[in-house]
Amino acid sequence: MTPQDLLRLHPFFAALSALDAQELSKRTRSRSLPAGHVLFQQGDAGDGLYGILAGRVAFTVDSAAGKELILNVLGPGEFFGEIALLDGKGRTATAVVRDACHLLFIARQEFMAFFGDRPEAMSRIVELLCARLRRSTEYIADTAFLDLSTRLAKQLVTLAHDDGSSPEAALRISHAELAAMLGVSRERVSMQLAAWSDKGILDQGRGHLVVRDRQALHHVIANG
Repeated sequence: MTPQDLLRLHPFFAALSALDAQELSKRTRSRSLPAGHVLFQQGDAGDGLYGILAGRVAFTVDSAAGKELILNVLGPGEFFGEIALLDGKGRTATAVVRDACHLLFIARQEFMAFFGDRPEAMSRIVELLCARLRRSTEYIADTAFLDLSTRLAKQLVTLAHDDGSSPEAALRISHAELAAMLGVSRERVSMQLAAWSDKGILDQGRGHLVVRDRQALHHVIANG
């Protein structure tokens, strides 16, 4: 994936003209990072926006007791860091490189200067932030009201970027990562995945899952 391809995927930039997109790409830079590298810590200054050209990045928060919660794992074609980019305050989570990554970076001062001359593009930013807020509200409600099987089914469908075009989806995710995303024990997640595996809903491998029947997961969600 090229930087130009990546920029076209983000709602911030999708409406830009070809000339503006070319101008913005001149203001970016790229960097490569090894697996395990901590890109930034929760609370660090928001110095810019990142996009993933290759690899995966996980986002975590820690409790006062040191328990880690994985908020999300992003891969190629996705961006992160919008909130701190816009308000200039601290990062809302810690970003850790899961697989060796090639990242695109747009510094905050470059971003603000570019969009300061293009106020019409700000509507895209508002739309994106509203969507993020809606997802956060849904996550809180799910945690309070849904059982584990329903929450896990929703997480798998979300990770599969479900568009209904295929009944199957391969996910590079471990039981421990799923458990950390849901704030439950790995054993509980493993038991539920094993039950679904026995029913042919998914196949399990070391560090990956293959969802065979997404309709079955949607059925779990609907009955949740």
